[in-house]
Amino acid sequence: CSLGEQWGQKTKWCVEDIPLQLVNLDLTGQLMQHLYVSFFGAFVVAFPYLTWELWRFVSPALKDREFTEARRLILAVSVLFYGGCAFGYWVLSPLTILFLSQYQVSVEVTNTIALGSYLSSLTMMVLTAGLIFELPVLAFFLGRVGLVTADWLRTNRRYALVVNMVVAALLTPSDVGGMLILAVPMSLLYEMSIWVVSASARKTIENTNQDV
Repeated sequence: CSLGEQWGQKTKWCVEDIPLQLVNLDLTGQLMQHLYVSFFGAFVVAFPYLTWELWRFVSPALKDREFTEARRLILAVSVLFYGGCAFGYWVLSPLTILFLSQYQVSVEVTNTIALGSYLSSLTMMVLTAGLIFELPVLAFFLGRVGLVTADWLRTNRRYALVVNMVVAALLTPSDVGGMLILAVPMSLLYEMSIWVVSASARKTIENTNQDV
């Protein structure tokens, strides 16, 4: 609310209540949606453990130095994922759902939202935000295999900004302000990716020199 007031949005970003009437159209609908949310919640809660199990699978093939770096990477993956999910749940979802619930092509058309549609949209936005926040980790792996470099990321920064704006506009179809709420963190994540790739390249060069 305070951020919206500072940016001249008044109460547009202050989502205290969403006037939404949910309906269930299937006999087993509420039970299945309850199970769906439970599975989704379990995946989010267990994400660090799943990442750790994946790390245990590949750790025997790692050197001691790579083993230490992988442990730090698991922590980064978990923190970024939870940060993205929190952003999606408390910032992205309320603004988007509020806009979509009030949008009408005609006053003769009333919005009656099915429970399954609401929950699938909510979980999609939360999971999408969590995956978007993994951009620095993706850049790290692409940099390690030589597909991207820090200089290449800097050169294509303006194209990345356009892509960020397009993705933000698709996920937050409310207004320019709502779009910037997502576009700004995505741009910061891109800058973080440049730093991660650059630091990883310097570390690789230092390790190579030490081995030599």
